[in-house]
Amino acid sequence: MTASGPWRLVESLTRWAEATPWCDWLELGGSLGRGAGDADSDVDAGVGVELADASYLERRDAALAAARTFAPVADELVQHLGSDERPADHLVMQYTDGRQLSLVVMAAQNRPGLPPGSRALLDRTGRLAEPYVPDVATAKPERQREWAFLAWWALTDVAKHAKRGSVWRAVESLHEARTHAWRLHAARADLDYPAFGVISVENAAAAVPTEMGATLPAADPSSIIAAAVRLSRVLDRLTESAGVAGVRAEALRRLRKSN
Repeated sequence: MTASGPWRLVESLTRWAEATPWCDWLELGGSLGRGAGDADSDVDAGVGVELADASYLERRDAALAAARTFAPVADELVQHLGSDERPADHLVMQYTDGRQLSLVVMAAQNRPGLPPGSRALLDRTGRLAEPYVPDVATAKPERQREWAFLAWWALTDVAKHAKRGSVWRAVESLHEARTHAWRLHAARADLDYPAFGVISVENAAAAVPTEMGATLPAADPSSIIAAAVRLSRVLDRLTESAGVAGVRAEALRRLRKSN
């Protein structure tokens, strides 16, 4: 990582957007947007482009060409997001000096405001003047029930795979269950972006669920089962009112049988 760090990359991105009339807004998210970044942070940003006299793909390709000029590029990836009606792309740039840029390009009118944890670097027409809470920033009860159900379902898979001696499948299922547990914990703590799980918890410096540290197993069936039992205790506290008693009972039955 160069001494200039990611902030020099933010400056390059901002200068380009300010000098490009069809860039309507530019926002900075992630750790840098929250003011908590360091020299190892990647740059998470979004840019809104006007389409009055060009197609979305032309704007997207121009943004990609600009990103290639900010520093020598080691590798890149374009991930297609959105839809035909609401196109968006994720431009992921790995620069040779170690810095990373994660830039989402979308039509300017498709952003109704500034989401939590982000700050506006450019806002020509005031689209980012008002707060905006995207669906992913919260978790409705039905989404939390889905996470609860899938967490317990994954624990049934832990027991099944451990019994068969499929160690790595058991570990993956345990990790899946733990991922949903982190999401439920973040939602219960009313943190922004609970779907990001442990990322949201650590970003908020929130408390870690009791016994979560004991859910990391060694790569053998008995250790995995023991970790899954400990995770079941975490889930019991997080899913008590989620309405998933059936799948919970099956997970616990299988874990007991595996002990």
